[in-house]
Amino acid sequence: MKHEVYQTLHELYMMLYGLNFLSAFVRLFLAMLLGGILGYGREKKHLPAGFRTYMVVCLGSALSMMVGIYVTDITGAADASRIGAQVVSGISFLGAGTILVTRQNQVKGLTTAAGLWAVACMGLALGAGFYSGALICFAALWVSIQILRFVDRRLLTHAKTVSIYVEFTKVSDLSAFVAFAGSNHCTVSNLEMTRSNPTDKDAAISVTMTLHFAEPTEHAHIVETYGSLDGIIVMRAI
Repeated sequence: MKHEVYQTLHELYMMLYGLNFLSAFVRLFLAMLLGGILGYGREKKHLPAGFRTYMVVCLGSALSMMVGIYVTDITGAADASRIGAQVVSGISFLGAGTILVTRQNQVKGLTTAAGLWAVACMGLALGAGFYSGALICFAALWVSIQILRFVDRRLLTHAKTVSIYVEFTKVSDLSAFVAFAGSNHCTVSNLEMTRSNPTDKDAAISVTMTLHFAEPTEHAHIVETYGSLDGIIVMRAI
């Protein structure tokens, strides 16, 4: 009896790791499931590249890898990973389209781009039948996206260095801000200023800068202390 069970499991194992209808179904189903789960977390936060995008990228990369293996089996080509290699480079262009530099010189979309690239690699692993690697990758991505973001948020909101975007009514208000920071043992660096009307010296200005504190400081305290200064229209951490 044990021998028959072992034989059945062995046959199932060989079927899943070979390229046939059952293994193709399992690989594409897992690609759809795992990619969709990762994308669903982003969909709930209304972030770009959510449920459907992650699912489609993972499905497409898995199928591409299987096509490479299938073509190799049929034609006897030497490199089954050639099509999959194009997915890795091609997904970079898709990811690059999600990276933006905002008006406040804030870079957005890096996590989205990295997530798409990683999901594509996970799809390639599923398409190749590397189930264990794909499942470990899924677990690691889930931890990185869903759990470690709380650690990231903690580090950002309690830091010695913080980058901020501030809109001042005039240049003299910026000078007062820098002087106030210096009197509170805070160093200002990486200051970039844009005037709303270059021909008007009294026009409002937009400034991005980095504040360096002696001790870790909460963002709420920074906004409360520095945002109440005269001449500040808008202030936020970036």
